[in-house]
Amino acid sequence: MTLTVLIPAYNEAERITATVAVALALPDVNDVLVIDDGSTDDTTRRATAAGARVLTLKQNGGKAAALTAGLQATTSEFLLLLDADLGATAAEASKLSTPVLQGDADMTVALFPVVPGRGGGMGIVLRLARWGVKRATGKTMQAPLSGQRCLKRAVLEAALPLAEGFGIETGLDISALKAGFRVLEVPTTMDHRVTQNDLAGRLHRLRQLRDVAKALLR
Repeated sequence: MTLTVLIPAYNEAERITATVAVALALPDVNDVLVIDDGSTDDTTRRATAAGARVLTLKQNGGKAAALTAGLQATTSEFLLLLDADLGATAAEASKLSTPVLQGDADMTVALFPVVPGRGGGMGIVLRLARWGVKRATGKTMQAPLSGQRCLKRAVLEAALPLAEGFGIETGLDISALKAGFRVLEVPTTMDHRVTQNDLAGRLHRLRQLRDVAKALLR
């Protein structure tokens, strides 16, 4: 069995080193591939120095394009999708890979801990994604927007072309469930940056809402 970690990254120089170092130490991982999605900072150099294999894209094309490029750059049977800003909490990814590698699930999805009073504010987007997945598949998911996943290569290939923007996870959920793949949500203590409740954060959530709606319409 081969397990490759795919880490899409855009201007993540600040955290990519820690994330790569932890990913390389995960059990059963054969390869860590960082897809630098047109970064203008030091992401590529730092990821390389940390020991990752790096695929550098000339222009920022978004997460779907980055993951598609990463998929084409590996032949691994199993894939672990991690965000670049997880840092030390990427160690929790072993909880995602174990059920898939042992044959108990075709795709696992990380549940993040709920921290009262912390920023984030994805309530409307999250409810829309949950409703959409339920309506399309009859299945209820707690974390349809979570980007931290382990899955068989066939699951990701079945979802091609991937939904664009922030709709990628919702589209992947629906594709996997409708195809009959076994999806398991796994509690973790992972942590990464959250969107704050300021103007930039509200605009970010509007883009999320738009992209999830487009994924559902598709």
